[in-house]
Amino acid sequence: MQEGEEECIQEGLRMLSVAERLTGDERTVMNYFLDNVSVGDIRAVLELEKKDVKEPEQVIARLIQLGLLERGRDAFNLAKPLRCLKHRRGSIRL
Repeated sequence: MQEGEEECIQEGLRMLSVAERLTGDERTVMNYFLDNVSVGDIRAVLELEKKDVKEPEQVIARLIQLGLLERGRDAFNLAKPLRCLKHRRGSIRL
């Protein structure tokens, strides 16, 4: 295990416990990003609307505030600690 990887995984576990308390559209969006680690911003909104998420931009903004997602360049990404955890565990679902 590389230096810092264990800390990243521990932070990912902490974030996962926060994510497990999500409900409704927030949970739907979080599961979407657990399946699709990085998605272009326009595509994410369109696909989430197809999943009947109301106001996906606001839900994504809330998950960014919680630190569960990150805003990249023209994309939304699963937060790095959750990516570390997903890399270690494989599939993660709420």
